[in-house]
Formats: sequence, C-alpha cells, structure tokens
Amino acid sequence: MYCRRAVKEDIEEIQDIAIQSWHDTYEGLIPRDVQDAFLNKAYSKERLEQRINKANMFVCEKAGHMIGFAGFFYETPTHAEVSAIYVLPGAQREGVGSALMRHLWAHMQNVENLYVDIESGNEKAENFYQSLGFKQEQEFEEVFEGFTLQTKRFRLQAK
Repeated sequence: MYCRRAVKEDIEEIQDIAIQSWHDTYEGLIPRDVQDAFLNKAYSKERLEQRINKANMFVCEKAGHMIGFAGFFYETPTHAEVSAIYVLPGAQREGVGSALMRHLWAHMQNVENLYVDIESGNEKAENFYQSLGFKQEQEFEEVFEGFTLQTKRFRLQAK
C-alpha cells in the first residue's frame, strides 16, 4: 500500500471512490438524491482541482489501483479538520483509513487539535475515529442539501 499527494490526474478515480463510499456508507442515513446533489458539487472536477492545488489531499494505492483518499484543511493555524477519508467498500478494514490518517497527520504543521464531523448513525466512522483516540465533543443539527442531519463533532488533541 502506498499513500501519496493527490494530483489532477487522480480526479476521476477520486470521484468514483467518493460515489461508491458515500452510497455504501450513507444508504439509509441520507436519501440518495441528497447524496448525489452533494457529490455533484463537492466532487466536481473544479472543486477537486482546488482541493488538490491546496496540497492537502492524498490518495492511497494498492497494486497500482487507487483504493482511498483523504484530505484536511486548517480552521486556524493550530486547528485542522479532516474533510474526507473515503475507502472503497471492498478495501475497508484493511488498514487503508489508518494509513491515510497517518499520512494526513504527517503533513500537518503545528496542529494542536484535529476535528472531524460524523453523521449520527455512521457507526463505522465513529468506531474508526475513536480507535485513533478521537473523543466526541458535541452533537448538533445541520441542514445538508435541504435535509436535516444530526452530526457529531470529534476532536483529537496532539500529544
């Protein structure tokens, strides 16, 4: 398994992983039309190019095939947020997410607190982040593409 910085040539594979992962993860939690509306915006070629140009997006490959991607952004100079960690459904529970998380952390500078927002009911994500030491800080309601979600915010404090 090999993790590296994302490049523009990765966009189509990133889009495919996002679609497969979202549909697998959020089936029954978020209506499909809401998922698709979000995916069409957040994972458009233009938006991905912007994220890749900021150099905070990474991909993971196995046997020459992309199996996951991750990204983060800075909220403040010492606080960052995981914007995405998505792994193909067939490659989950093989250490890909953990490898991506280590890769993200290695590329962050001066981060004291790392945050991630998880939709209530996404137990796989909750278990994953808790296994890495994240602690739930709050739960709030947000409107997402016109659909109301219960969201949990988790934080990992740098040691």
